[in-house]
Formats: sequence, C-alpha cells, structure tokens
Amino acid sequence: MLKKKEEHQSTEDEILAFEEKREAVNNKAKEYLHDKEKLKNLIEEAEVKAKDEKSNKGIVKETWDSLKEMFELVKAYINGDYRRIPYGSLLMIVGAILYFVMPVDTIPDFLAVLGLTDDAAVIAFTIKKVKKDLDQFIEWKQQQEINLEDETE
Repeated sequence: MLKKKEEHQSTEDEILAFEEKREAVNNKAKEYLHDKEKLKNLIEEAEVKAKDEKSNKGIVKETWDSLKEMFELVKAYINGDYRRIPYGSLLMIVGAILYFVMPVDTIPDFLAVLGLTDDAAVIAFTIKKVKKDLDQFIEWKQQQEINLEDETE
C-alpha cells in the first residue's frame, strides 16, 4: 500500500513540475512576443541549433519540416507580413521554439538523442495543436511565392 502511495505522489510531483515548467515557458514566450528584437534573436538561435546535425537526430522528418515552418511563420509575423494567426497559437509556437532552444529541459540535450526526444515531443504536440494555423500559413506562403513568380514574368 505504501509503495502505491509513493508512486502516486511521485506522479503528482512530476505533473506539478511539468505544469510549472509549462507556465514558465508560456510567460517567457509572452515576453518574447512583446519584444520583436528578442524574438528575432530567438529564431536565429533556434535556426543555428536546428542546423546542428546532432539536433535533428531525434526528430522525424515531418516534425523537422514543421519546425522549420514554425521558424518561417514567426519571421513573417515579426516582419508584419503575416498576422492571420491566433495569439494562442503563436504563443504555443514561440513556447515550443523556446523549449527547443533552452539549454535546460526535462532531459538534457547533452544526453545525445535521448535529450532530443523531449524536444521532439514538445514540437510534435505543438504541431498537432496548431496544425490548422500552420497549414494556413504554408498555403499563404505558397500563394506569395506564386504571386512573386507572376510579377517577375
């Protein structure tokens, strides 16, 4: 009986720790959304980390491509080119990028691929939650490219 109680308490502690971390990331994401220069630097740092061969080992290709699309979406938002995204979705995307960049997460990245599985899980969860908004951005971006091609012809 005591062992079950200890396991239950351990699970509750883990959930509480996760919720506290999620809240901290959300607060940090809000901070970045209110400072375009800081947000721009975050995206640059994330792109550098994403180009690091070790960073993409634990992330499947579809998730990897979506992460890059998230970078593009935030850059378009910063530039004022794309604003058709709900604030909550933008907050989740910036939070996932922060989580990807943060040196201290649930499983440290220096533990090789194992450390990237939590990054991949957070990114995959975010993609699932904002898929409709991300798909709309991708459609918008493709339309912009078509319009640009038409102008150059």
